[in-house]
Amino acid sequence: MSAILKMKVAHVLNKIEFSGAETMLYQASKVFDANGIQTTLVASEPGEGRFEQSMRDAGYSIDNVGGEGKLDFFKRFYRYFKANKFDVVHIHTEKLYFWKVMLLRLTGHKNIVRTFHNCWTFDGMLRNTRIAQRRMAKMLGAKHHAIGDAVSANERKMFRNECYQINNWIMTDAGLIENKDAIRAKKRTELGISADDFVIISVGGCSKVKNHGFILDLVEVLSKQGRKVTYLHVGTGVDEEAEKARSKDLGLGAKVVFTGNRNDVPELLVSSDVYMMPSLFEGLSIALLEAMYYNGLVVVNDAPGLNNMIDNGRTGFMINIENKQGYIDLLVKLIEGKENVSAIRSAAQNFIGEKFSMEKNAAELIKYYKLNTKFN
Repeated sequence: MSAILKMKVAHVLNKIEFSGAETMLYQASKVFDANGIQTTLVASEPGEGRFEQSMRDAGYSIDNVGGEGKLDFFKRFYRYFKANKFDVVHIHTEKLYFWKVMLLRLTGHKNIVRTFHNCWTFDGMLRNTRIAQRRMAKMLGAKHHAIGDAVSANERKMFRNECYQINNWIMTDAGLIENKDAIRAKKRTELGISADDFVIISVGGCSKVKNHGFILDLVEVLSKQGRKVTYLHVGTGVDEEAEKARSKDLGLGAKVVFTGNRNDVPELLVSSDVYMMPSLFEGLSIALLEAMYYNGLVVVNDAPGLNNMIDNGRTGFMINIENKQGYIDLLVKLIEGKENVSAIRSAAQNFIGEKFSMEKNAAELIKYYKLNTKFN
């Protein structure tokens, strides 16, 4: 009996970290395997990422072509793909994207997919360069894919780049929502959070774009009002120490729980009262999708990548971060139970289930891979 021919796909990432693309790949590992996809993750930055072991546990092979400087990286990248042939190479990085396409074509790779994950806002000469590079990459055969409405619109407007759209996805587990009371009690006990505290949660890397300091400021105001509020801060990043220092300077103490990266994010979302995302911009955030499904009550900034996701007052709340008092007023209403949050949670969860199903959207991506290959 002949062996089943598998499609070999390489995903080119930066480091293998706890971010959106890696999370989707991790969750869909069994879907890819069941559909005959043999997946390799190729890190293009030196050093081991914090999500690598989890990815190996999920069945992925991982190689690293990171180098010291551009020239060293180009050599390593070329040699790797000259020695290792794939049916599809899927690039997820903006950094050096065009040059990666050039090198892939020189190594004989024709089926190249580039995913745009963010609403990039380059201007001036850099924007013109990226417009030209996107056009030339397409001329070399690269297929461009966007992860959602906002990213598609941004690529079209900013870079005159038409993309095929397949929405991001998340793995959903209705059982966690059904058992939320027991999970909530368990997780709060583990984290030292009182059962009657109002818990604000954020999930994501620590950076200026994520704007976690804004939440710290809100917690300070609410605490001075005598509100029993805790900020559950999930994630790490370049600004983590600065955020911890700011929390200390504000005198928040145990009112902020810094958890670092976690593998139980859905359970933490279920255990919290509201999810906040005051980011300056997003692409199509996996963290937001998970929050809308597992928590159901989200408050986001009126910013690109967020304002297209929320039907204000129906599937969540959207307030510009310039209106700080608006955030305070809303949070006070939520704490005092003056909003019909059950209807909002239900609408948000239904929205996610309909548009961001892992089974549906991962199958669409596999179909997209098969275009112009022997597997079509």
